[in-house]
Amino acid sequence: MSLSDNVYIVNFFSIYLSDMARVLGFLGSARKDGYTVKVLNEALEGAKSVPNVEVELVYLLDYSFGPCTSCYECIRMPEHRCIQQDDMGFKGEGKLWKKVEKANGFIFAAPVHFWSADALTHTFIERLYPFLWSGELKGIPAATITVASNQGFQIVANTMLCEWAFTMVMKYVGGLPVHVAYLDEALPRARYLGMKLGEAALKDEKEGRKAPTDEEIWLYYQDKPWSVFPNYIENLTMGTRDPKLSIIKRALALGTFKRKEAIELLKKADEEFDNYAHYYSLNDYENALKSLVKASAFWTHATWKEFLEEQLIKAPPPKAYRPLEGTST
Repeated sequence: MSLSDNVYIVNFFSIYLSDMARVLGFLGSARKDGYTVKVLNEALEGAKSVPNVEVELVYLLDYSFGPCTSCYECIRMPEHRCIQQDDMGFKGEGKLWKKVEKANGFIFAAPVHFWSADALTHTFIERLYPFLWSGELKGIPAATITVASNQGFQIVANTMLCEWAFTMVMKYVGGLPVHVAYLDEALPRARYLGMKLGEAALKDEKEGRKAPTDEEIWLYYQDKPWSVFPNYIENLTMGTRDPKLSIIKRALALGTFKRKEAIELLKKADEEFDNYAHYYSLNDYENALKSLVKASAFWTHATWKEFLEEQLIKAPPPKAYRPLEGTST
């Protein structure tokens, strides 16, 4: 074999390996032989069936990490890394952190505890907080699995996981709420879900990850188990769903905000929320959502400027977080 042939083979395998996508399946259950891992394994087999996709089952209990300590160092430092000395910290050198940043797709598999997703999965997703500021995980494909073995509430738990995926701006590929009463029926569905996730992960690897805009991600989640639209309305109207009783208007009326820049942002949020209400009354849901996204961005930056920037975090919001570009009225 000639030298040129060897070079060709090396180049061929380099190209092949560079296109390998990596899917991580995170198990929140403490049981390594329970129902949840059985469903997750089927999903991982589905992902692995996609050519050029490799998978890994990650037992979260095998790693050392705790909850976020609200130190906000991940916001202040330019690299947006966690300073805790555990597997999700060490300024980006933690063992579990390293796995996360090299992945192209996630499957979150949570057992149902107390009628909701388990605490370990929640803690882990909470520790992904620094990625929110860096924007590195924005658009990464994600799937969810929840498994119940008693009264159920797997649907409630799956909705929670979907909500957390939204907060991290992940591309939600699909979810599978499972009760063990129909476990055999669920297993092929898990394999199909994994296959879809594998295909999305391979696309993430080959084409590169594109961070969606706020408007794009809000629209994307409209038909997902957790939709931001109705929930955010409830949030901004303090549970009344009446735009006239929004927390924005209340803050303006009571003079809660003192900083001039924060007040100006608050006024813009109020204007856009009024626009939302107008479009919504006309059944123009597309423009209603666009106005709501703008209102949310202005509200976010107004509250940051008033309550966080000087008093708590002592830093401006990172560029990747709720950018105001294109939201001016």
